[in-house]
Amino acid sequence: MTSAARAALAAVVYVSEGRNAVVLDKIEAIARKASTTRPVALVNIFRDVEYNRTGFTFAGRDANDVTRSALEVASASLRVVDLREHAATHPRVGVVDHVSCHALDAGRRADAAELAREIGAGLGSFGVPVKLYGDAASDGVGLDEIRRRSGYFSGAASGTWRGEFVAERGFAFDYGPDVVPEREGLAMVGAVPWVCNYNVPLVFTFGVSMDAEQRLKRAMSFGRAVAKRVSQRGGGLQSVQSMALPHGDKVEVACNLLDVHVSSTEDVQRATENIVATIDVREFLGELGGVRVERGYVTNQTPESISAAIDAL
Repeated sequence: MTSAARAALAAVVYVSEGRNAVVLDKIEAIARKASTTRPVALVNIFRDVEYNRTGFTFAGRDANDVTRSALEVASASLRVVDLREHAATHPRVGVVDHVSCHALDAGRRADAAELAREIGAGLGSFGVPVKLYGDAASDGVGLDEIRRRSGYFSGAASGTWRGEFVAERGFAFDYGPDVVPEREGLAMVGAVPWVCNYNVPLVFTFGVSMDAEQRLKRAMSFGRAVAKRVSQRGGGLQSVQSMALPHGDKVEVACNLLDVHVSSTEDVQRATENIVATIDVREFLGELGGVRVERGYVTNQTPESISAAIDAL
């Protein structure tokens, strides 16, 4: 990794649309144009049809260039996506649901925090309420805490999130209006060290006949039991946050690895497999039920691949 690459900043813009190809093509065109009109690398576009969500990752040496690129994608998304018409199996509270900002060099954490504030201010000017977290927030509040307070996980019991954001949880926004607009929702914007997103799929067989709703309910109950034990909050792996989410005919243990040097993707994979092996499957799926743990996958780039993209600018 060159010194220039180490000095890079990255922003990941998560948009609540992953199915409408016409809409996504419009947003992607804006993202690609942003990366060709200034020295910013569009290092990843991750579309997830099942989660109805897409992540755009920009990286560059200059914070202003990254800010402008992120806000252009955000502006385009706000024009063509309506949260009131959105349904997903991934939680969300806004059209531009989340923007995470990162410094590849730990010495630039303050720059990443300022990047998050600039993006947050821009979203606020678009009429979106913004809550800062991590290094960007005055109190350093974590993303997981804000999500709990905002109602982010409120659809977890059913595994579905549908329509506009309606929960008003009484915390003050850092930018934008005080009232959450139904069409746009709100945005969570923050600065933290690079987060690795690693999802482990669970495949189920059921020992008794039941309808699709019952199968999903039981699979989600099993998945939540696994996710809780994988996460640091549930007594599992340090620096790991996790939750269970439906993904097609599977349930995924979706994990945020806050520090891969503390807990790696291999650690998460092994922990998931070991935990599944210790749970009495019959309690959830019936006498002849079973669970198979598939190989997990990373949804974003690594600092090394981002650095290579920066070197190529």
